[in-house]
Amino acid sequence: MLGKVRSYLRRFRRDDEGSIAVEAILVFPLLFWSVLATFVYFDAFRSQSNNVKAAYTISDALSRETGYITPEYLTSLYRLHEGLTTSNHNTKIRVTIIRYDADQDKYNVVWSQQRGGAGRLNTPMVEAMRDQLPVMPDNEILILYQNWIVYEPIFSIGLEAFTFENMVFTRPRFTPEQLCWNSENDGNYTTATC
Repeated sequence: MLGKVRSYLRRFRRDDEGSIAVEAILVFPLLFWSVLATFVYFDAFRSQSNNVKAAYTISDALSRETGYITPEYLTSLYRLHEGLTTSNHNTKIRVTIIRYDADQDKYNVVWSQQRGGAGRLNTPMVEAMRDQLPVMPDNEILILYQNWIVYEPIFSIGLEAFTFENMVFTRPRFTPEQLCWNSENDGNYTTATC
């Protein structure tokens, strides 16, 4: 009896035949999850990349602007951001002009406007994010462009929906006084905030 058991165990050890169906049932769920996870992570990376590119594109456009920034102009930038990111969710943008005062060692908000519900920045809020701001010379102007985009995975692989946020700093290209906010859209320099 013991000899039969040993013989059977030797045959079992040497036997390399198996059932492909059993192996497929064991491996297929892991393989399927791996493909879905790879797709979701690459899609999230694509979404973040589009958001960054949109931020740099719009920030660069603002740095070259020589006319007034009006509510209509800001709305068109918001629509441009939505078009560049091709998001199915609501996006937010905020444009803030910051001036540095070296005598007081303070970052002051000249004006801040938003679209999509981001809220406006004020001087105390900018001072609170001082460690994120670049070093600036006295009386220097800085364009702070921020955008947010919600990413929701297409497949449920354990990754929850989250928001990508980008912050881009740009100097005006031509003159520090070029980016003036004119909410009246009347072309009058006295009603503009520079």
